[in-house]
Amino acid sequence: MRKGNLITNSGMQDKDDFIIYLSNKFLQTHNINSDTILLKFGSWSKLFTIIKQNSLPQHTISLPERSIPFSIPSTLDLEVKLKGNTLHLGPVIGFIAKKNKKSLNMRALESYENRFEHYNKIKGLLFICSSDSIDTANQTIQGYYYNPEGKTVNTRWRKGTFPYPDSMFKKIRIPTKLERDLRIKLGNKLFNTNFFNKLQFWEICESTERIKHFVPQTNQYKQKRDLQDMLSMFDRVYLKPIRGKKGEGIYMINKEANFVTITNYLKEKQTFRTLYELETYLEKHIRYEDYILQQGIPTIYKNKHVDFRLYMQKNMDGTWVCQGSVGRVAQEESIVTNLKQIAHMSTGEKAIRIVFQVDSEIAKQIMNNAIIACREVCNVLDQKLGHFGDVAIDLIIDNDYKPWILEVNNLYGVKSLEILKDWETLSVLRSNPFFYAKGLGGF
Repeated sequence: MRKGNLITNSGMQDKDDFIIYLSNKFLQTHNINSDTILLKFGSWSKLFTIIKQNSLPQHTISLPERSIPFSIPSTLDLEVKLKGNTLHLGPVIGFIAKKNKKSLNMRALESYENRFEHYNKIKGLLFICSSDSIDTANQTIQGYYYNPEGKTVNTRWRKGTFPYPDSMFKKIRIPTKLERDLRIKLGNKLFNTNFFNKLQFWEICESTERIKHFVPQTNQYKQKRDLQDMLSMFDRVYLKPIRGKKGEGIYMINKEANFVTITNYLKEKQTFRTLYELETYLEKHIRYEDYILQQGIPTIYKNKHVDFRLYMQKNMDGTWVCQGSVGRVAQEESIVTNLKQIAHMSTGEKAIRIVFQVDSEIAKQIMNNAIIACREVCNVLDQKLGHFGDVAIDLIIDNDYKPWILEVNNLYGVKSLEILKDWETLSVLRSNPFFYAKGLGGF
């Protein structure tokens, strides 16, 4: 991969707009022997006639301005990839961050600046856009590209119209029709594609032999009989909304010798003498089809629930790696570990040492087993639910050190890491998707 600078010249008045000016040194460096070349920038490409112009610097490419239907910033550091007769400049990477262009103001753009702190290693044209700024008819996108030389907000983010990129990362839900079009045009170069609920996740895990043992037994709550069946198998069952609500709407049901208890996410506990009484209570509070029933896994530490979050991302080679982890101990009697109800939080390995009273070496092995499970699950997600590259996985580790995957989030927050002041993990999580996007785009 070699460096290349692209300039457009509005003063050129060639009869043929599709002329590209290259120096002899450029042609020799890249072993270009033909009279024409296919210039590719993002998903846009056009055949150009080569004109030698030795006054150009060795790494510079010059084109008539009108030959390209969008602006290419000449200040950016582009890489050159030659394959056959195609001269590919890039990478061009898009990031869909908002739903509407009005919300993509300078304040919002500046909040994403830390995602581009490693631009000098990624290079190319990196731009942020909203989903409503994507023109599927012309295959162009309006947005703001990141200018690494900008010293102020207004110079750091420059507005422009860009081609469909080499690869695209999205962090929001976008209209189904738009996503379908992007997938058709970009192929597998669009990642974090599908959003799925807890039931869909369990169904693909349960149907895949190599990972089914990593997930608790889960069923959709369709009728009273479903709860009876689960409580006949397990003494503890969780009732969870199919679509995540940050812990809201979760119930824990415990079967005792002569009664049954239910505790909600607010720590409110009620006792019922019979299962029929409990079912009558639930009929007033939930809609069956919106909930799942899940096997409860014992993970109590000093009468407190414990779970873990592992941050999984693909590296530049497309391999899933764990970038960091958090261990979360809930408040006493709380059944959820959201930030409002956490008693203690630390890195994953430290939490394992404390909860299981093991040394660093054993804690590391327990965490490695959890990472292996998460990696297997991530690979299956790619095979069956879409194309992903950046997710957070919530799991439990039982008293036998076995990991149980509870949920996969591809819209996740990083508040826990900010509280822990884990700046190193935060930095990696924010910037790494663009390294993966670069590799995905062929650079």
